[in-house]
Formats: sequence, structure tokens, C-alpha cells
Amino acid sequence: MLDLKLLTTFREVAHKRSFSDAAVTLGYTQPAVSQHVSRLEATLGVRLLERDARGVHLTPAGELLLTRAAALLDQARRAEDDVREAAGAGRPCVRIGAFATLAGGLLPGATRDLRARRPDLRLEVKVFEPEDSIDELLAGRLDVATLIDSELMPLAVRDGVEHVFLCDDPLFVVMGSDHPMAGRPSLGLEELSEEGWLMPDVGGTCPDSNIVLRACRDAGFEPDVRLAFDDYPALQGMAAAGVGVALLPSLATANLRSDVAVIPLRGTPPARRIQAAIRIGENDELVDHVIEALRAAGRALPTGRALTAVA
Repeated sequence: MLDLKLLTTFREVAHKRSFSDAAVTLGYTQPAVSQHVSRLEATLGVRLLERDARGVHLTPAGELLLTRAAALLDQARRAEDDVREAAGAGRPCVRIGAFATLAGGLLPGATRDLRARRPDLRLEVKVFEPEDSIDELLAGRLDVATLIDSELMPLAVRDGVEHVFLCDDPLFVVMGSDHPMAGRPSLGLEELSEEGWLMPDVGGTCPDSNIVLRACRDAGFEPDVRLAFDDYPALQGMAAAGVGVALLPSLATANLRSDVAVIPLRGTPPARRIQAAIRIGENDELVDHVIEALRAAGRALPTGRALTAVA
């Protein structure tokens, strides 16, 4: 029997005529896309795609399957909706646990994408601290949890849970618009060694503050912390007042004050890794749609992708 997830991957490769382009669109790695197609071919016992120097080409069997794929996938979606309606479940719903900056910086774009992709889907958002959302996921009260990860504090993967990469969230310098450096196109972190610093709580368990502290130390200085507070709008306000400068993740700059400047760091900036967590063994097309929409929103954010070196 055809696996609809594999069929979706095949259809994307067939349309793009490229495994790598399909991987970008679907949010998978290229090896994962190749594996999906190989599994589908093994299930059917026929070759669907051929690769040569000119790219990817459909075999006659692949051409036939492509003509049927859209109808099969649409019928499967309609069957899901009909079953839910018959059971009194109403509109299909995905419950997502979002931390604050993701809710403000990534979810709006993802929601727009989902409305275009699945206008019948209702997204139920609950705001949790990342560490709490896994408990909610395992208890069955969430379908997707969102997490903040970093190389400094890699997240332990809980039993029964799978982590899925969404996007990198680079950090940017935020300072008052009247600061002498506010007009600069970019800054080296070492240029801010004499500044007062504003950052999230430095209690030792916050991924954001640990990323900032490590970045400053790598630049050769210990920051003079004037305020440590887990509220990014408040840190923006204090930066605007000239109390200090801050390194804020791009998702926290979605709603900017008019009296602050956001400046990229030269080179490769420190970054948070944003991940989703789902329960292992659950193959839910609606959850896949939400993951894909979150990834697309991460790619579309003006400041939501890794920066290249700036001179």
C-alpha cells in the first residue's frame, strides 16, 4: 500500500526535477528525500525516477504515478476530514506549544502559510516555557512542542519524543537609536566591550543568556551586566533609554521600538537553534503541515536566517 508521506515527497521531486530543491521545500535533508523515493520504488517494485547529468527525469511509471498523486493525496485529506466530521470532531486541529518569541516572531508567518495550505485547519496555540511544553506533549495535551537549543546547552531528548530542526535564530545588537554606533552597518562584538549590557536572566539555565555570555567571552571580555530580565520588550526599552546594549535573537525583534537600532554582527553571529518536538510513532499529515509552515516562516523572516560575513 502506498505511504502518503513518501508519495508527497515523490510528487515534490517530480515537480521540482531536483532532489535538493524538493528537500528545501519540504524541510528535509537531501538524503532523507532520496530515501523516501527509494522506499516508494521498493514498495511498488518499479523505477520512478532516473538521474543523469541533466537532472532528474520521470520514468513512464513515474509519469503515471505523478498523474494520480494529486488525486490520491486530495482524497486522503478529504477522507480524514470526513471521518473527523462524522465523529463530531469538527474542523481538524493541531495543538502547538509555543514560547513567547516564537509566538510573536514565527507563528504569524506560519499561520498565513497554513491558511493557504489548509484553510480548514485550526491551529490551537498555547504559550509555554520550552521545558514545560515537552511534559504537555507527552501527556497528550499538545501535538507539537517548540524548543530552544544551543551548542552550549544541547537539549536532552526525552523517551518517546523526536526533535525536528526548524530554523536558526541569530542574535543581533540592539541599542538606542541615538547611540554613537547606531548608524553603523555592522559591528564587531569586541567593539562593545566597554558598554553596559542588558540580557536575559543570568541564573545559569537560560539558553539565551548563556549564548550571549559565551559570545562576549569569545570576543575577549566579560560583559558589564546592568540589567538581567527575561522580558525582551523591557530590554529594548532600557536600550532605548541608553542604559546599555543587548544581543537579542531575531525572533525577539519582530516588534521593534522606533527608538532602537538593530545592527548585525560581523562574521557568523551567535544563534539559537529552534526545534520542534513531536511524539515518536505518530504519522499525522496535519502535524507535518505545521512543521513545514514553521520552517517556511523561518526561511522567510528578514532576520531569521544565518548572516553571511559583513565587511
